[in-house]
Amino acid sequence: MSKADGLAKLQGEELQRMASEKLEQKVSVILELDVSPQKVGMRKSAGGGAGSLAPDRVMPEAPRDLSALERKAARTRAFLETVLESSPRWLQASRAFVAEATGAQLSVIARSPHFKAIRLNRRLK
Repeated sequence: MSKADGLAKLQGEELQRMASEKLEQKVSVILELDVSPQKVGMRKSAGGGAGSLAPDRVMPEAPRDLSALERKAARTRAFLETVLESSPRWLQASRAFVAEATGAQLSVIARSPHFKAIRLNRRLK
């Protein structure tokens, strides 16, 4: 699938097939919002040596950045509620929504500028 049609946001052949064939089967998906990543603080790792930094903490966001994220999440939720038959669940720490969607709905969602990636939501064992 070409990047121009938006379906390239769908991660994995299964989701791409569902969307291109507009299948009515529903799957649980993670819809990653297209926003800047959070900044991570670094610390020197215990091993020492050159280039030995390790992630230490997630840096707090400026109030204006947090407000912009909240506005974008609200607009995206409204969009999803028009496409889906149920309300999506917002995962603030992940900057993503979780929702149940059919292939036809995935096709519409993938073409939206709101998202940078759409992945199957799978249980880890």
